[in-house]
Amino acid sequence: MSTILSNKPALLAAQMRQMLHGLEEYSETYVPTSPTKDELQASLTNLEGKLKAQINAAGKAEAATQGLQTARKDANYTARRMRDAIYAHFGKHDARIVEFGLDTLKSKSTSGTEKETGTEEAPTA
Repeated sequence: MSTILSNKPALLAAQMRQMLHGLEEYSETYVPTSPTKDELQASLTNLEGKLKAQINAAGKAEAATQGLQTARKDANYTARRMRDAIYAHFGKHDARIVEFGLDTLKSKSTSGTEKETGTEEAPTA
């Protein structure tokens, strides 16, 4: 998963499952206050239910699609809040956020020469 949350319901559900996995892995270290793990689970369950309803209800596609769009919007909002809470707690450079399915941001490195950084090797004779 990356820092971008998908608008496609199946991919968003996979991203949310990855976040839940991360919350289980770090349950002792990180307990989100808002949204909670239960809110994320409920939102995921709702999204998956609406996705199944859309797939199974060919004749009721419009209503199922509207319900799915609402569930996707709510799930995306909840997932964004969770992602922001994870970044706020761990930071964007912490390797542990990979367990939540998020990408770490690389540190900005200065592109200096060896003389500037003092890493040149001593000449051998």
